[in-house]
Amino acid sequence: MTLKSVDVSLVLHMAERASRPASRRRYLWLSKSGDGWLYLISPLIFALSSTTAAIQFFYLCGTAFAVERSLYWTIKNTTKRLRPPQAIPGLRSVIIAHDRFSLPSGHTSGAFLFVTLLSQALSPLWLLGYFWAAGVGTSRVGLGVHFPTDVCAGAALGTSVGLLISGAFL
Repeated sequence: MTLKSVDVSLVLHMAERASRPASRRRYLWLSKSGDGWLYLISPLIFALSSTTAAIQFFYLCGTAFAVERSLYWTIKNTTKRLRPPQAIPGLRSVIIAHDRFSLPSGHTSGAFLFVTLLSQALSPLWLLGYFWAAGVGTSRVGLGVHFPTDVCAGAALGTSVGLLISGAFL
């Protein structure tokens, strides 16, 4: 059994689950929660307790996301891995992806980056956020726009950049 065959069989299995309305709704909600709006409003929430902390977190996030998005874009446009609907005959995704290539998953990378920054800058309790970030990644496979290895690559990218940048800032 090859990694590619495992990737394909997991996409097909999860696509079958996404045909159920409850699973589809859950996948759509989790995917939308990783669209980026949460990252933009988080410094505003921190401003309620401390303006200084909010500004520091804003700079930390801005720097980390600039690095992560640059690496994400470079990797995605270098590997040029086709998304599951283009690579698996007959597969239809639940949603239409905004770009052409799938490796790494940007939603997953952003979610793991954000949780890593929260846990490093604020409190280790935010490590529980990795359950949400994993859900974001899982939803992208379930919606048919990523392979599991795309999600793993996104998780590794987001976590690595988060640790690197928070280590330099904090």
